[in-house]
Amino acid sequence: MSTTEVVFPGPDEIEGFWNLDRMHAPRPITPLSFDLVIETLAAGFTKAQAEYDCPIMVTPKEINHYVYVSFHPVDDDAVIADRASRYQATLAAKVPKVGKLWDEEWKPVVIAKNEPAKTADYASLSDAEMVAKLEEFVEHMTYQWWIHGHINFVLLSSSAFCDMYDEIVQPDEKTEAYQTLQGFHTRSVDVSRGMWKLSRDVKKSPTLSKLFDEKSSSEIVGELDKTDDGRAFHAKLREFLEEFGWRSDAVYDLADIPWREDESVALSSIAGFVGLDDSEDPELLYQKAVKQREELLAKARAKLASDPAKLAKFDELYEAARYSFPVTEDHAFYIDQLGVGVFRRFALAVGDRLVQKGVVDRPDDVFFLRGAEVPDALRNGGDRRADVASRRATFEAAGKVVAPGAVGTPPEIPADAPPDPFMDAIVYRLLGMVPPDDNPDPNIIRAVAGSPGVLTAKARVVRSLAEAQDTLEEGEVMVCEMTLPPWVPLFSIAGAVVADVGGVLSHCAIVAREFAIPAVVGAVTGTTAIKSGQVITVDGNNGLVYLDGRSLD
Repeated sequence: MSTTEVVFPGPDEIEGFWNLDRMHAPRPITPLSFDLVIETLAAGFTKAQAEYDCPIMVTPKEINHYVYVSFHPVDDDAVIADRASRYQATLAAKVPKVGKLWDEEWKPVVIAKNEPAKTADYASLSDAEMVAKLEEFVEHMTYQWWIHGHINFVLLSSSAFCDMYDEIVQPDEKTEAYQTLQGFHTRSVDVSRGMWKLSRDVKKSPTLSKLFDEKSSSEIVGELDKTDDGRAFHAKLREFLEEFGWRSDAVYDLADIPWREDESVALSSIAGFVGLDDSEDPELLYQKAVKQREELLAKARAKLASDPAKLAKFDELYEAARYSFPVTEDHAFYIDQLGVGVFRRFALAVGDRLVQKGVVDRPDDVFFLRGAEVPDALRNGGDRRADVASRRATFEAAGKVVAPGAVGTPPEIPADAPPDPFMDAIVYRLLGMVPPDDNPDPNIIRAVAGSPGVLTAKARVVRSLAEAQDTLEEGEVMVCEMTLPPWVPLFSIAGAVVADVGGVLSHCAIVAREFAIPAVVGAVTGTTAIKSGQVITVDGNNGLVYLDGRSLD
């Protein structure tokens, strides 16, 4: 195969069944990222799942630089049987404690380890010390993914509570139960507050308002330090980015450039806020979510007033479930973003050293080395330019194709197989994988109801955060593959959202409900079936997208 040809294996050419992880890695990732981030993730997740006696393990596969994942039974039938004998009891004992463990034990350790890495001096390390530091980073990355593996189980708490809520209240709206878990303070709330405050600084200054009105975000960066108002604003922006700028448009790829290295990305989000009036302050939406949560809980508890035992069970389930959305957002901030971000900073320092040693031409060439090659290059030098060039070529070629959503042969699941609460939470409620439509209508996409409401509007198909920031106009339907925390400001601009990936517990669905806009998630083909400018109708109540833009009045 040539270096630029991209061929995916057919069912007979690969063993097992592998799903493309479109939620976290819809685009190719670099070789170093697969080895040091994806492989450590699989190890951490699998170790954590074993501690719950879960019979499922996680195995990743790199296919044309895309990340494919298989959640499959462990390889030993005796181990499966042994775990099965304790599985439900272990879940009952451990799952309710996950949220509190994150708050009181795991989060402080992660912060204490990652914060110093923001400013650590790596250039002064010897080659041997750099190798040791790399091993330390890999060990800590695995530890963070082990924590994340535990956090995944908090989804079981939210699922159990929401099922009980639905049983008691029997709401007409499909996502009402999940709205009882929202309106909690998270780091994403802090990000929105900070960006909103910066946008108000722009609006107060005629100089800055004119600059933001006339220049693109990339042009604004170079103009800020030319005026007093611009310099004052720039200082505040840098302060904001030092705390919140470790995020990027990816989760797993060390090569992805974070906000703190490209201020134009944050400026694009701020520019979107500048065009909104004070009535659209994200803080008002947050307070509205708090009020709605309290009202829904009061309604449910009123229905149980005459049944103290059931009310006690309701409150017990809620105590565990209330952590689910804050943990979902905050682990992403501290692990998925900051944890990967500081690892990137170290990797670039390694890249600098390898340039000095003549191993590669540029610091970011390090991302195209394999994990095992880096220590050897630090110790022994050598010329890795040809490997880097070849891998860059295949990486760039892979980015120009649409990767299949799955490869291999789906396993046969026995009809009498007992339901697995972990797989229900991960596969259906988080990832939004739904069975194929038996009666497809070419004008309808049937998916998952993510956030209530109906909107008919023009669609804007966006495949990256940068593209969304540059093209999304107020009130349009944002059609995307997935969203992650850095996308949050765009929910203030979008009138509705359609996402290819995700279930009712996905980030996209959670944030859409927070911002009170309709959302359909798990649409699978949304970004390919819908064209920018096309008028569509998003029915977030029923999980339907009407491609003909029909009225539902």
